[in-house]
Amino acid sequence: MTILTVFIMLMTVGALAVLGLGQVIWEKEEVQRIADLAAKTAASDIGNAPQGFTAAVDYARRNGLDDTTDSISISCNVRGTDTLLPANACDRSVLVRVVRNVPAAFLGTEPVVAVAEATVAPVISGLVGTNLLALNLNGSSLSPLMSAIGTQLNLNLLGFRGLLASNAQVDLLQLGVELGAFSAGDQLDMARLLNTRVTAAGLLDAALNVAGPEAPVIAIPGSGPADTVSFLLRDILAADTSGDSEFAGASVRLGNLAFASSLAAARGVGGTGIRLNLGNTLNVSVLSPPQLFVATKLNNDGRVIATARTEQIAVSTRISGLLDLRVTAGGGSVDIKDIDCRLPQSDSAVVVDLDSTPIIAALGLPSLPLLGQRTINANVGSGSANDVPMVGYPDPVVTTSYSFEASQGVGNLLANLNTGVNALNGILTVLATNPVLSAALNSLGGGLDEILEVLGLEANEVYVQVDNMDCFNTAVLTR
Repeated sequence: MTILTVFIMLMTVGALAVLGLGQVIWEKEEVQRIADLAAKTAASDIGNAPQGFTAAVDYARRNGLDDTTDSISISCNVRGTDTLLPANACDRSVLVRVVRNVPAAFLGTEPVVAVAEATVAPVISGLVGTNLLALNLNGSSLSPLMSAIGTQLNLNLLGFRGLLASNAQVDLLQLGVELGAFSAGDQLDMARLLNTRVTAAGLLDAALNVAGPEAPVIAIPGSGPADTVSFLLRDILAADTSGDSEFAGASVRLGNLAFASSLAAARGVGGTGIRLNLGNTLNVSVLSPPQLFVATKLNNDGRVIATARTEQIAVSTRISGLLDLRVTAGGGSVDIKDIDCRLPQSDSAVVVDLDSTPIIAALGLPSLPLLGQRTINANVGSGSANDVPMVGYPDPVVTTSYSFEASQGVGNLLANLNTGVNALNGILTVLATNPVLSAALNSLGGGLDEILEVLGLEANEVYVQVDNMDCFNTAVLTR
């Protein structure tokens, strides 16, 4: 009986120990889950570190944190280490420690500790363009220029309009697989993707496949500039591939991809370019396409994380059959400098620098043979704006724009042209006694306004459209 009693007591103690240990293990898993959730939330709200990560603590409470038995600490740290940073120096990484006092059978109260680290790598994407961008991406109608480009590319205009207006997101890793730049299972290598040579037709076919059922139904032609003009993806997509840039989960808007690739293909339209008949006959040439951008937050705020340019277009026309006018417009660029992620995401912001390049005009006077091939040049100077915050993003997908104007106007361009004409002192009497030529000069302003309207341009105007800003889903556990 003594031996049996001792055996039963040992078995009982062992069973209680196993139960107590099992409870500790279960509580350990629960506490770790809370720490992981708190870490991801805090990393997503890293801009509010000076306020004590109140949103993350509240989220932890709503997911099992018990103030009577648990304690939580959230600190900024150097990624991958236990080196803590002051709240005002919080950058990308947070360290969370949760302690729960667990009553573990007769073992007494056992502290269960869970540690989690999360790092935020927010990714944004968008497109830089001129007012032409704003005119053609709302799906309501196409400008005459974009209609002409669609016709040149043999695209059905109704389908083309729907394609430009599509908000479907195109995952860049899957796009690279479709284009043959990556194999299934590869990670996104942005440098390799940017150096992939494509045609507009091949790119759009691949993008439609990636977008899936959310994409509009449109047939991409297998002939013409869409299929014969090739370009590198970096011509229409900008990203900083140096340093610690991480692009996991990066995507771009299908409509913006279609907009940029269409203008890239339009560079291959031969002859004098795309001809538009709107009062005057306009010959339009696309000099460079606009660029989409993908940017991810870096360790050092303030460094440029993406630089993208607007489209640049040249147009020539003859006014009243007497004056040859050529205008080059639409040049500009944007530097994406910082991504500030906060909860709620409507408090998040992107900081950018904007630059516009001059609108250049060249006026030829073939109706005055005494001048030979004399050309008069004029321009509206460039402008810039620094550290412009773009704020107010809903969650999870955003579409917004920012417009910058140098405030020098078309009027200055016309004044410069007229000054150049009047500088021809020996011809002033000819101008004064030639009513047809005088009328042509007077109509120059209207002709130039018409040109800019057709192109969808304003003087020195740059639009930045942010289509996607993902803060929370790119906060990943790193410990």
